[in-house]
Amino acid sequence: MHEVRKALDVGDPLEMLGLVSVLIEVAMPDRPGSPKSGPRLDDLVTDFISVQIRETTALLAVLAELLVDDEGLQRRCRQEVALRADLLPAWISGLPRIDVRRAVRMTHVLGDSDELLIGARLADGHELTCVVRLDHTILDDVKDAFVVRDSIDTVLAAAVESNTDPDISFTAMTLADARAWVQTALGRTVFPTPSESRPLVRWLIGQMPEGGHCYERPCEDWRTTSRLLDTFFASPQGRMFNRFDHEELMGELLETGSGDPLRWSVARIEQALGGLSYPDDHMSVECLLNAPDLLRAFVPVAHALSGIREGLTARALDMIEEMKPGFQRRILAEAKRWDDDDDEVWAV
Repeated sequence: MHEVRKALDVGDPLEMLGLVSVLIEVAMPDRPGSPKSGPRLDDLVTDFISVQIRETTALLAVLAELLVDDEGLQRRCRQEVALRADLLPAWISGLPRIDVRRAVRMTHVLGDSDELLIGARLADGHELTCVVRLDHTILDDVKDAFVVRDSIDTVLAAAVESNTDPDISFTAMTLADARAWVQTALGRTVFPTPSESRPLVRWLIGQMPEGGHCYERPCEDWRTTSRLLDTFFASPQGRMFNRFDHEELMGELLETGSGDPLRWSVARIEQALGGLSYPDDHMSVECLLNAPDLLRAFVPVAHALSGIREGLTARALDMIEEMKPGFQRRILAEAKRWDDDDDEVWAV
């Protein structure tokens, strides 16, 4: 109650919103990693209803908005607030009228991740900006999310001014598309880590228009990929590899990272070579050992087609060379263990 009283006295909406978001996250039933004992949301609401003071009225009013996944608890909170005569700050009573007004995407040319900036204005004029970082390397899920107490114009201006990376760009998004991207990513976060801002973010995106387009992984069309492989295996770099033997290996490499065959970051190289292993029912040891050389030949062709600058290509090639010896040792060791196991089976 002391923290609530202080937040109300200061008049900072984010202080109070953050406090309630933490309460929801900590007390969320069945949240992965949550302790088996501790307060639960329905118990907290019951306690707040039983203590009729201004602080609990404020808590119930904010909970009535942020409990987006529990209509029953939302209804209990609203009914209790309606019965009380406590005077609440305008921003609390006006939470249903929040104006989410702008969304901007900050992205890197190699496509490993996106950072969405979503700006909102509360009923009393306070501005908030939600920052959601999306990771496209595996599941297209939410990597991090938080809210800052500045307008999106201020946050965006600071980000543009401080950005020294020529490979980062800023693009406007429709609010509907931003909502679709974040909602889909939240649904793909299979094992979410505790996040104090998650309930606040879920509420905020729920105030945005529906009907947007979800994030689509690039170049998933097999025809597009097939044409790209035609170009590569016909190039001077690709002709040294037999397409019949190496096309399946190339297909496995292309399925890594963001899935875009034309963009290869250092992180994607690590994932691609780190994820290959022996045995494989369709590829020989000799073919698998060629994976680093195949990537080293393919990446410059892919980056030339997509206009990726030479500096990024050089970093990717350096990572391939760095990983090549360890990768080949691992494949040979795995192949030997597999052969030894086969020998033991036949001996039995």
